[in-house]
Amino acid sequence: MSRINVLGETLAGMAAAARLAKLGHEVTLISDPAAEAELACTPPLPELLMLPAAWRDLFKKSGRPLEAELARAGWQLRAVPSREVPTSHGTFVLPTDRGEQFVAIREAFGTEYATSWRDLLDGLGQIWQARRLSGMEAELQPEHLAEMSSTWWWHTTVAEVATAVDHRVLSPLVLASAQDDDPEHSPAADTMWLNVERTFGLWQVTDSVGIPVGNQALITALRTRLETRGVRRADEPPAHADATVVAYGEIPRRKGLLGRRRPVPWHQRTGPRFEGRYTCGRHTTAGSNVTGQLLSAALATYAVHLDLTGVNVHPSNRELSISRLG
Repeated sequence: MSRINVLGETLAGMAAAARLAKLGHEVTLISDPAAEAELACTPPLPELLMLPAAWRDLFKKSGRPLEAELARAGWQLRAVPSREVPTSHGTFVLPTDRGEQFVAIREAFGTEYATSWRDLLDGLGQIWQARRLSGMEAELQPEHLAEMSSTWWWHTTVAEVATAVDHRVLSPLVLASAQDDDPEHSPAADTMWLNVERTFGLWQVTDSVGIPVGNQALITALRTRLETRGVRRADEPPAHADATVVAYGEIPRRKGLLGRRRPVPWHQRTGPRFEGRYTCGRHTTAGSNVTGQLLSAALATYAVHLDLTGVNVHPSNRELSISRLG
C-alpha cells in the first residue's frame, strides 16, 4: 500500500483523495494554511452546475454512485430547464435546450440574433470536443499546441467575442464565460462553456419534491465519502510519503505589455506532473471552474496510480464519452 499526501482540502484535493483511497492507497489530506486561504477567497459551488458527468464519475470511481449517495439524505440531482438572465428591464429566461433557446431569443430579440447565437454555440462545440480530449480528460501534450492553436481560438479573447455578438443581454453572457474573470485577456476558447451548458443542461441538488437545497450538499456528500474511504486528515504531512498531490495554487500571472500582471493562458499552466510532484486544482490546464477542478483531480489520480503501481486506470476513449455520461 502506497502512502500519498494530498496538500489542500480544496474541491480538487478532496476529489483526488477520495479517488486514490478507493484505488487502495493510504491517503492523508492535509489542511494546508495556503489552501485554506485560497478556499476563503473561492466562492461556494454555483447555484447551477454544468456537466453532471464529472460529479457522477467522481462518486462512481470512489464508491457508491452519486444518485444513491444523495438519496441517503433525501436529495437528488435534477436538471434545470432554463435560467434567468438579469437585464435592465427585469430578467430574460434562457432555456438550455437548443431549439427552445433559439425560439426564446428569436421571440425576445429577433431572428438575426437568434440565428447568430445558435451558430456561435454550434461552432463552440468543436472547441469543447478538442479541449476535453487534451487538458481536461487527458494530459495536454505540448507537441499538439501548434496544430490546435487555431482550433481553440487562442488569438482572440472572450471580450472580442462579446463585442462581435453586440447585444445588451447576450454579450454579458459571453463575458461571464471567462474563466479567470478577465474577459479582455481570457482566450475565446473559454466561451465553449456556453456550448457545454446548452448541450448538457444546468443542474442543482433538490429535495424529493424539487425544492433546491443548495449545491454545497455535494461537498457534504464528498466529505462523507472521504470518511467512508478512510482518508486521514492532518494539519502536517506525515514524515514519509510515496507521492504528494498539491491541490491548491494561484493561477500564475505574468507582466503584459503595459506592466499589468495578466493570467497565464490555461494551456501554459501546470499539469498533473510538475517538478516531481503532482498537481490538481483551479490553477491547472483543466480550468478554474468546478468541472475543471474535478477533471484535474481525476488526471492527477491516473498519473499517481500509474507511476506507483504501473497500472493504468485511465478510462478508454469509449468511457470518456462525456456526451454519453452527461
